[in-house]
Amino acid sequence: MKLSPATIGLGVSMTIGYGTLYYSFSVLAPEIAGEFGWDESFVFAIFSLGLLAGAVSAPIVGRQIDRFGARLVMSLGSLLAALSLVLLALMQNAWQFAAIALAAEFVAIAVQYDAGFAALAQRYGRKARAEITLVTLIAGFASTIFWPLLQWLLTWMSWRDVYLVLAAMNLLIALPIHLAMPKGVQGDIRVVGPKRLPENTHETKTVSPDMGQRPADRSAATDRRPMVLMAISFAGGGFVMSAIGAALLVLLGDLGFAAATATFAASFIGPSQVGARLVEYVRRSLFSPPLTAIIAAVAITLAMVLLCLTVVEPWPIAIFAFAVVYGIGQGLTSIVRGMLPLHYFGPDGYGRRTGALSGIRMVLSAAAPFSIIWLNERLGPATALGCLVLVATISTVAMLALVRLDLRPQPQSA
Repeated sequence: MKLSPATIGLGVSMTIGYGTLYYSFSVLAPEIAGEFGWDESFVFAIFSLGLLAGAVSAPIVGRQIDRFGARLVMSLGSLLAALSLVLLALMQNAWQFAAIALAAEFVAIAVQYDAGFAALAQRYGRKARAEITLVTLIAGFASTIFWPLLQWLLTWMSWRDVYLVLAAMNLLIALPIHLAMPKGVQGDIRVVGPKRLPENTHETKTVSPDMGQRPADRSAATDRRPMVLMAISFAGGGFVMSAIGAALLVLLGDLGFAAATATFAASFIGPSQVGARLVEYVRRSLFSPPLTAIIAAVAITLAMVLLCLTVVEPWPIAIFAFAVVYGIGQGLTSIVRGMLPLHYFGPDGYGRRTGALSGIRMVLSAAAPFSIIWLNERLGPATALGCLVLVATISTVAMLALVRLDLRPQPQSA
């Protein structure tokens, strides 16, 4: 398959979007707290509130992408992201920090996966699966690149200067990429001003090999069940991944693992995530989007079960197995979030639907770190891990119900 320069560029801009507005926080937050004498818990509480702000902005950004196109929305997002990072470098008190941090997370959705997936859906229609996978494959290295980069920058400049560097990345690299994004559409729809006109009036009967087999007589756009089940599954998966991202090392420490062992095991998550995405990109024709979604959900649930086994005995092999299986599930889940709505509903209204799904998912994601840490402190790691197994299972059951709904034979008309 020929690689699209626009898609590669979008992968680079997504890497910057996550690196500067998400992964930077865990590195720079202690520096900020230290300078002002704040508790780190206060700084991270503001970040959690910022994730909720992102949940509010996701549906808004999605609707604007549908109306004005992804290029304009993402270009404005890069400008606002750069501005918010400059303001963070200049802020002088807690109120300014809270307001600017919330604003930064509010606009972050416009330069991260959901906006990028909408851009690809507008350009490639139902054939966007490979492009979505390629973007996640590139942006999957965001933490690998930015965590050491930020640590290195802090060795010879202040956190304020680092924020200025991050602002420059959005302004000088991400913004030109977004401005250069093609405006036309090669897939199922063509963007014409604020409206999209179908090129093929029989589009619902068209089958794309990339997006899997679809029943010809199903009108998913008028059936609420796929949207509800998708929202439940995505939200449950988001809760688990947010909790693991924030609390994994704390949970492993309370289970009796040495910090070095826990950190080394956790380092296997990243390579497993990228490996799963690479296999999906190279062999995407083997699995339909619903089957890929099932694999992702089951992998997350199995990983939580493996982690739960360490409650009985802290076996190092169990956490290494957890890290590999969880990395596979997490890597595929990012792709599923982009391609499953496209599979069920098509490109029309994609931004609005994915915005709504992201808003629900991000609310639960924001609540997850506090909830799991609270359960761990009050009732112990066994209860916290049991909660994660339960939520992951609910997510998997919802996904299985969604796929069963997709494959169920349709009644024949008389």
